[in-house]
Amino acid sequence: MQNIIVSGHVGSDPQTRQAGESTVTTISVAVNNPRNRQAPPTWYRVECWNGLGSTVSQYVGKGDYVVVTADRLQVTPYINNDGKPAASIDLHATGVDFSANRRNTDEEPAF
Repeated sequence: MQNIIVSGHVGSDPQTRQAGESTVTTISVAVNNPRNRQAPPTWYRVECWNGLGSTVSQYVGKGDYVVVTADRLQVTPYINNDGKPAASIDLHATGVDFSANRRNTDEEPAF
């Protein structure tokens, strides 16, 4: 069993779609190289299924910092719009921690 953990910032608002009888929410996460701040980030496409996807679509947005735990990683090669080879790094999330983000709300916190 694989255990993959990536942390970074969400690149766009979550996208939700139906996949048969299931629901899948997708986010993109940019992970910076700590050894070379000038290098472009590595982008991960993260799929969150069913209940996890519902939570992510409700509480996560563009620019938020997340820590993703996944049990499956898949690299899919493709030809980009410029005709050059590229690859998509896809993760199947088992958890998404977004607790580092604070939202301004009018509600009092429940203790």
